[in-house]
Amino acid sequence: MNEKSKPAYVCGPLTELSPEEQGGVKRFYEKIADVCEESLGIRAFVPHEHYDPIKNASFTPQQVDEAERRQVCENTSLLIVVAIAPSWGGGIEVEMAHRSGVPAIVLCEKEKLEQGKISRLLRGNPAVKAVVMYTSYEEALQALAHFLKGEI
Repeated sequence: MNEKSKPAYVCGPLTELSPEEQGGVKRFYEKIADVCEESLGIRAFVPHEHYDPIKNASFTPQQVDEAERRQVCENTSLLIVVAIAPSWGGGIEVEMAHRSGVPAIVLCEKEKLEQGKISRLLRGNPAVKAVVMYTSYEEALQALAHFLKGEI
C-alpha cells in the first residue's frame, strides 16, 4: 500500500469520556474523517467505527491493540491527534506512529494549550510535526482542511 492510498488515522480519547460526552466527540471524529476525504481523497480511519468500546465490547484488549497497532504502524499516512482530554490510548498511538515513521499533528483547543493543559510530552514527540489550535469544533475542521491542503 503506497502512502497516497493510506488513510489518516483519527486519534483521541473515548473510553475515558463520560457517556454524555462520547456522542458529540464521536461525531467530531467522524467529521474530521470526512474533512480528510474532501481534502485528501480518502476518508480517515476512525477507531470507534470499528472498535467502539460499547458497540464492540466483545473485542478483547489484545485484539484491539493488535488491530489498531497494525492500522497505525502499517496502514496510516498521518496520525491526527485530537487532544480534547487526557488519553492513555492516544499517547500509545502517537508513540506507535513515531516508531513507524508516521507523522502526526495535534488538534487542540487554543485555551487548553495556553493554560498548559496539553502535555509537553505529547507535543514534543518526534512524530508531531504541527499543533493546530482552534476555539470551536467548526474552526478545528476548517483549520484541518487548510493544513491538509498545505495552506497552513
